Amino acid sequence: MENRIRIFVISLLSNIIFAQVGINTSDPKATLDINGNLKIRDVTNIPSVSSNHTFLVRDKTTTTGDYEIKEINSDILVTGNANAYYASKSGSWSLLNLAIGGSWYKINLTGATDTKLGNTALFNSGVYTAPQAGIYAINYEFQLASGVDIEILGGKKLGILKNNVVWDEKLFDAVRVAIDVPLVLTLTLAALPVTSTSLNSLVQLGVGDTITFAVNTSGVLPANLGVLTNAKVNVYIYKISN
Repeated sequence: MENRIRIFVISLLSNIIFAQVGINTSDPKATLDINGNLKIRDVTNIPSVSSNHTFLVRDKTTTTGDYEIKEINSDILVTGNANAYYASKSGSWSLLNLAIGGSWYKINLTGATDTKLGNTALFNSGVYTAPQAGIYAINYEFQLASGVDIEILGGKKLGILKNNVVWDEKLFDAVRVAIDVPLVLTLTLAALPVTSTSLNSLVQLGVGDTITFAVNTSGVLPANLGVLTNAKVNVYIYKISN
């Protein structure tokens, strides 16, 4: 008899432990099924969100979710500083041959010394490596302190390369005012010097894809290359969405 009572109690407790509990419902569909409001008054506050945190959401899909609480990674909603990078250098840098033809050279900025914001390991010798898949915004800027004659940089370009293929490019900015008389002459009235040029773009990247910040130097005389390498260069790239 004592053994039977013990077996009955164990069986009863097992059913209670593994039973689905319903609050305000007689037909629970989960371990805890609440048909009503839920209030949580005391929670711990955190100063920032990282990939270690998740968000809880309610799945209202009636066929598969049935209002079940599920979690999603915070990276989906918050890009965070891990995906923002900014580097800058005022002169004293060099150009490195990309060996892809077309007179393209990458700027020799590096994460170890030229990083202003972000993970230094993501940027090396003018090349940024995407840590996550998504759409990224890019800004690439040259600042020439005293301005440079358009004849030196005319036709030269800034370039953004995705995986060593030109994604976007832009001629150095300058203004030339001229009068063109067909079959007679072309008279240049003024040519304002190049002072700064910016290239902005959006690009879809996968994990491990690279963005190279480059310059096309076709036709620039060796004596004039210092015009470029003495300039201030700013680059920044950040993820804006998945």
